[in-house]
Amino acid sequence: MISFTHAPINAYSWTFGAIAVYSFTIKSIVSYKRTKNPLARIYSYLGFFFGTAMLLFGFPAFLTSDASILKYTSFLADSCLQISIFLALWLSWFIGFRLYLSLKYILGLTIPLSILTLTIEFFTSSAHISRSPHLVQYTNIMTVLILQSVIYAIAAFSLSYFLLKHVKNQITLRSKFQSLVSGLIPVIVATAGISNNIFDKGSDTKQSAMELSIFFAIFLLAQLPRSKKYS
Repeated sequence: MISFTHAPINAYSWTFGAIAVYSFTIKSIVSYKRTKNPLARIYSYLGFFFGTAMLLFGFPAFLTSDASILKYTSFLADSCLQISIFLALWLSWFIGFRLYLSLKYILGLTIPLSILTLTIEFFTSSAHISRSPHLVQYTNIMTVLILQSVIYAIAAFSLSYFLLKHVKNQITLRSKFQSLVSGLIPVIVATAGISNNIFDKGSDTKQSAMELSIFFAIFLLAQLPRSKKYS
C-alpha cells in the first residue's frame, strides 16, 4: 500500500470528486424516497455510476503502483463512465428530448459507440505512474480518444443545456446556485475530458488535477445542508 502522503496528485483529485458526487447521490436517494420524483431516481443512478468511475480512476493509486492493476481499474472506471453517459442521455431525454426524439434512437447511436470504444480500449490502453509530475497516467490510442470525445460531447452538452434552462425557474438564491452547479458539472467535466484528449492525449496534468479539485470543492459545498437558521 502506498503512503497517502506519497500518492499521485490526481489520485487525490479524482477521489475527492467521487466523494463530492456520492454526496449528491445520497441527497438524490433521500429526495426520491421522500417525493418519489423520477428525476431524483435518475440523478441517484447517474451519481452512483459517475462517482464510482471517479473513485476507480483515483483510489486504486493509493493502494498500488502496479501498471496492470491500474489498467484494469481504469477500464472498469471507463465502463462505469459509459453507463453514466447512458443515464445522462436518459435524463436529457426525460427533461427535454422526449418532445422531439425517441430514447431508442439516442441510445441506438451512443451504445454502439461506447461498446466499440471500450473494446478497443481494453486491448490497447496502458497505465503507469509518472514521477515528474507525480500523476497516474492512463494512455489510449487516438481512435479511443476521438470516440470518447464524441460521446462526452453528445451526452454532456445536451444535458447541461436542459439543466441550465431550469435555473431561472428556481425561487431562492441557494436553489439557483445548486441548479447552476448541477447544470455546469457535465459540460465542465466533459470539456476537461475532451481538452485532455486533444491536447494531452488523454493524460492528466498537474493543472487539470488542481482545476478538478477546485470545481468539485464548489460542487461539494453546493450539496451541504442549509443551516436551520435560514430554513
